[in-house]
Amino acid sequence: MIELLGVGVPRQRGGWLLHRVCATLEAGEVTVVLSADPAERIALLDAITGRRLPEEGRVWVSRAPLMPGSRGRIRRLCGDVDPEETLVERRSLFWNAVAPISGSRALGRLLHLPRRRERDAVRAALERVGLRGRAEEPVGGLSPFDRMRFRLARALARSPRHLVVREPHDAVAPDDVGGLLALLRLIARTDRLGVVVSLPDGEDARRFADRVLVLDEGLLVFHGRPESLDEARGARGPGALVR
Repeated sequence: MIELLGVGVPRQRGGWLLHRVCATLEAGEVTVVLSADPAERIALLDAITGRRLPEEGRVWVSRAPLMPGSRGRIRRLCGDVDPEETLVERRSLFWNAVAPISGSRALGRLLHLPRRRERDAVRAALERVGLRGRAEEPVGGLSPFDRMRFRLARALARSPRHLVVREPHDAVAPDDVGGLLALLRLIARTDRLGVVVSLPDGEDARRFADRVLVLDEGLLVFHGRPESLDEARGARGPGALVR
C-alpha cells in the first residue's frame, strides 16, 4: 500500500504541483494518475519513488515513511520504470537486466558476476513479460513496445513491492498503451503488486485501471473507480477533470 497524506510539492515560480493530496493506492491494483499537466503527474511519481521529498505532508510506502534517510529503502520498494533511462543498445536483454541502473556502486557491481539468484530472477522476470526467449538478443533490436516490456522485467527482477511506470504514452504507439496496461494489470493481480502509471488522459484507464487519480492545478479532484469518471466530470461541469 502507498499512502499520500496531505502531500504538497510547490512549483518553482509559485503555486503548487501538488497541494494537500491525500490518497491510498492499494496492492494488487493498477492506479492511473491523470493530469493535463505532465509536471503534476511527474511530481506525484517522484514523491512516491523517493526522487523528491514533498515540502508538505508525508508519503508512506509499504509502511515505510519517506524521509531523507529512507530514500534508498523507498527506491528498493518501488520499481521505477522510466522510458528515458539509458540502455546499452549493443548488449543483450539479460546483460542490461543484471547490470546496475545507477548509483555510486555501479562500477563495483559491474566487476562481479551476478549470483545465481540474480540470474534466476532476471530469467523469471523476462518470462513474466513474454521475453525470456529473447534474453540473448541485443536491446537495440527491440520494438518500442518490447522495450517497455523489457523495462518492466528489469524492474521486476529486483523484487519490488510496487511498480511505478512513467509516461508510457511517450514510449509506445497509441494503440499499444492499452496492451501495456493489460500486462500491468495481469502482473498486479498475479504478484499482488501496487502499480501506478501516469497518463495524460483517461481513455485507456477506463478499460484497464482499477482506480484513477486525477490532478488539476495541483489539487486531487477525483480518486475512484474509472467507471465513475464521467459522472464526476458531469458534476463539475463541461471541460472539468481530463479529456
